[in-house]
Amino acid sequence: MYKSMILFLCKWLEKIHEHSGTALSNFRQQLYFMDYEDRDSDIYVVTYVKSGTTWVQVILYNLLFDGNMEFEHIYDVSPWPKYESANNGSPERVNHLPSPRIIKSHDKYDFFNADNKAKFIYVYREGKDVAVSLYHHNKNYRDPELTFDKNFEEYYITPDPLINWFEFTNAWLENKNNFNVLYISYEQLKNNYEVTVRKIADFVDVELTDEILERVKKHSSFEYMKQHEKKFGEKPPVQAQLVYNEFIRKGMTGEGNTYLNPEQKKLYDDKFTEYIQLYLKKIE
Repeated sequence: MYKSMILFLCKWLEKIHEHSGTALSNFRQQLYFMDYEDRDSDIYVVTYVKSGTTWVQVILYNLLFDGNMEFEHIYDVSPWPKYESANNGSPERVNHLPSPRIIKSHDKYDFFNADNKAKFIYVYREGKDVAVSLYHHNKNYRDPELTFDKNFEEYYITPDPLINWFEFTNAWLENKNNFNVLYISYEQLKNNYEVTVRKIADFVDVELTDEILERVKKHSSFEYMKQHEKKFGEKPPVQAQLVYNEFIRKGMTGEGNTYLNPEQKKLYDDKFTEYIQLYLKKIE
């Protein structure tokens, strides 16, 4: 009965004005997750956007499966349920994937039930670098006229806890429900790649042989992922003026310091001390 009512409302919203887009998306999400089946064996790759999500998905896929990269898109083998729900996807495809499922998530901490038994790999990336990567992503994919200052305000000054970088990161690092979380950082993957991959392999109970390690190195390299970007990036809509071959951009660290102005740096440093600094020991 409840599901039938939601279906009716979805169809009704589709007929009314364009400002109902958010409400319609929320209804679709409700429908999707009513039939979505959680498993204790699931492995979630959780990040704030532009923090190495796809990189870790590819690493996990090559650790846990045979490394066959013939899929059309990474979501075929490592789904993003929120994306599928927003695009009228059916949870049945994800429900039929073999365990352990590798699931992408940009969800805030409280999205998950407090008793969730899945494994989580939380990838932390230095927030100033996230700001730069996110700016270029949104400029390429959403708004060619976007400025860095406007983008910084939207994601770092906003009071919305769903997208505020400080609040999102704080909740996941605090881990008030004691989820089974492996914390790694983007910088660790850049500077101590093999050590970090071994941590991930141990966490997901994979015996890391030389053969598997070489497979992981090859398929998760910047060069391989850039060359096969269509397997990992976003799919173009109709706006021809936007750029869709920059999902894998540079993979650099330290770039953020060259973009933030003195006022932004002070705001960042103050909020970093308030929200983040105490918890960073978890990924050291």
